[in-house]
Amino acid sequence: MPARIEEPKLRDALDVLRNAGLRGGELAALLDARATRVRISARVVGGFTLNFINTIFLQPLAHNADDFEFRRWVTLLAHEACHIEQRYWVDSVEQEIRAYQAQCRVADELGIDLGAFRDAFAKLNPDSAQDQQTGQTAMLSMFFGQPAAVVYASLPLSQPRGLRAILPGVREIIAVVRAGTQARK
Repeated sequence: MPARIEEPKLRDALDVLRNAGLRGGELAALLDARATRVRISARVVGGFTLNFINTIFLQPLAHNADDFEFRRWVTLLAHEACHIEQRYWVDSVEQEIRAYQAQCRVADELGIDLGAFRDAFAKLNPDSAQDQQTGQTAMLSMFFGQPAAVVYASLPLSQPRGLRAILPGVREIIAVVRAGTQARK
């Protein structure tokens, strides 16, 4: 069953992801296999994935977006698809590093350079506690003053599992609400 996408630009983005290269093709196939719903939301800056309802929300693509901006938007879809691949209901810096690395790999496949994201995340080991700290510091610096920084600051470094995910999950929900409130001011 294919990914559930209504917006034509998102369908185009999925097609570009599917044909980007090995990693892009894997992530597009995953979205199709899981029949993931992908939507555009003006309330989202960047992207946001809710694994428990198998749904990705992406910020709208600017109406005057050029080819580079469109391909960068495709890499954002790749980042969020990586979260679908991970299947965790609660996020972590460990998983964000993996998602940023997937985003950079797809950018390579599309022939674009994500610059600061590549510099910050490409060489990190997501399983290393030191690199998780480095990754969180990079995310907080890159998104300083933006709603995403509120969410990234709330994340545990390593991926919580089982009952240990409850408290981090509550913290993340509170941070998402705070970030959403901050974005509307």
